[in-house]
Amino acid sequence: MAQDTQTIGLLAAEIQEAGHRLGLPLVAACADISSARAALDERGQPIGALFDFTADARDYWNWSDLALRNAIIAVVRHTAEPFYYDRGEIGGWQTMALSDELIEQAREKDYAVRAAIVAPVHLPGTTIGAVLWASDTGRPDLVVLYREHAVALHGLALRFVAACEVVNHGPSPILVHPLTRREIQCLKLAAAGKTDGEIGTILEVAIPTVRFHLRKASAKLGEMGRLRTVQRAAELGFVATRR
Repeated sequence: MAQDTQTIGLLAAEIQEAGHRLGLPLVAACADISSARAALDERGQPIGALFDFTADARDYWNWSDLALRNAIIAVVRHTAEPFYYDRGEIGGWQTMALSDELIEQAREKDYAVRAAIVAPVHLPGTTIGAVLWASDTGRPDLVVLYREHAVALHGLALRFVAACEVVNHGPSPILVHPLTRREIQCLKLAAAGKTDGEIGTILEVAIPTVRFHLRKASAKLGEMGRLRTVQRAAELGFVATRR
């Protein structure tokens, strides 16, 4: 199968071109909001430096605590769907249950962003990134632009953040994890916070048997310890950790 060899720079150019075409020419991008270190392109340049952004946040990728106090990034943490920001108002395809604190934060500090379409990217595992297309003058037709172009912009963002992930961390190996039904049952209950004794009672097996299944699951997932095994199982979609 032929491989796509587009570089981060070429993908960045597509993103910038899309922004100019839509009248949202100011672009910000982050490949991993959990990291205080900016992701780099193939030449070692911060990916944020590939785009033009507002004067109020020109070197935002050097702000180590930005991800901790920005309303847009707070929304990115909670949704994998594109959304829009319109002079402090945030909306999307579905109703968004925004807290009062977040709404206030969105209206309080916007870094000269008056209108934006944001495409979160949640990669397998725990990596969350995003690309934002913005204007510092506002767009009265922003919601229309969002409805017509959010899907395409999301695709551009996904390719870009995924490419950054590969350049900065290498491609992730894709493996088969032959977990048994009983191992997954034990993992699901462990993810729900159940102790080995509680799992044994629910499944009507002895505690050593529960521990045996969890150890086998750890070995198959390539992890050490209960916490990391459950986390890895959740990352791969074997169990859910939502409440």
